Amino acid sequence: MEPKICIKHVAEAANRRFEREIQRFLRSWIQFNGDLTLLRFDQTLEQYLENDALRDFFLHTAHPIQAILENKCIARHLGRRVEVVHFDPLSGDPLLSRTEQRIYNLARRMDSEQMHIPFRSVQPNKQTPAGDTADINTYPAGSEEIRYNSGNHFTSRSANGNVVDQHSKRCTAKSEGNLHVVFKRGFLEDRLKEVRELTAVLGEAGETQVQIFVICSRHSPQEGHFGVSLLVMDPSRPDFPCRVMVCDTLLKELPQHPRWWNHFITEYTQVFGEAIIEIVEDLSHPLQKVNVKGDEPYRHDWNCPYYAAAMAEALADLVKVSPELILNGNIAEIHNAMKTFMPDYYLQDNELKDRTGIQTINRLKRWMSGRNLIKQLVAEGSRMEDFNTLY
Repeated sequence: MEPKICIKHVAEAANRRFEREIQRFLRSWIQFNGDLTLLRFDQTLEQYLENDALRDFFLHTAHPIQAILENKCIARHLGRRVEVVHFDPLSGDPLLSRTEQRIYNLARRMDSEQMHIPFRSVQPNKQTPAGDTADINTYPAGSEEIRYNSGNHFTSRSANGNVVDQHSKRCTAKSEGNLHVVFKRGFLEDRLKEVRELTAVLGEAGETQVQIFVICSRHSPQEGHFGVSLLVMDPSRPDFPCRVMVCDTLLKELPQHPRWWNHFITEYTQVFGEAIIEIVEDLSHPLQKVNVKGDEPYRHDWNCPYYAAAMAEALADLVKVSPELILNGNIAEIHNAMKTFMPDYYLQDNELKDRTGIQTINRLKRWMSGRNLIKQLVAEGSRMEDFNTLY
């Protein structure tokens, strides 16, 4: 993914065109749904369009996002490529028009997670009734925790389930033969139990080839950080792995363990017993910046889902091209070999990219995660033959 810079005035012009189109859309809705304009009160039409029309539309439309996306001009703008988005050079926030931001915020309030466009909205308690993003100075007294929460900025918002599902679809597609990529919502302990159970089933069916599992999941209900594991399993003895390697993402130097190490170990011991501690090896990559309270929220790094997905894909690719390395290579060799398959975060000489380069890549990935969901909603709602022809 190579970053490109969109000139600000180009993005501003696109936003103005979008505002005109959404105003036409809402005027048409008002014309045919006058009985649903409950928030209008004594406002003029122009005042209502400015203040409350979009909120009424969301309140009284069964599937408001799908309805909006049926308009090709609106869908084209909301699903635009990252190359035509201007990002603030300091905060990393994309330049959105007022109504576009309202659409994402109002969608966030809905019960359906499918309406939550990744990273483009703030939490409901950080919104005005109309769907604008509230100024931090308007937060109520005693809301320091809300103030500190990084959700105020695009580059430091937590991933939602839609992002996990997108990563899962891409990573699990690499499964073949004796390679199993396991990437699900939930936690590591459940995934490890599944690995043990599947290995036992294969053994009972007469399978003799070793099975290799790449797992990407959250650690535990107590620690929701994402991590990756690789297990080599012998179907003839499914109750204990032949080899276990785990990958975390926190910035640190090998052979020091990341601060989430104990959570890895706890989950493994609950499934395979205390003896597992003796064979767990650390493949961690120093990708994720530690979040420091007091630092500007947009500098916080909440990109572990992207780092973890990159590591899972790298391990899966490595299993396919160098299975002998996975089975018998030393941990340093495997760690370095993974870098070749992680070009988003490592240079061609296997040196880690600088923080600016890593942040830029993650910012582009965040925009693409939202675009991918919008493309999915367009396909489901209107069955457009080729979404990309809109651009």
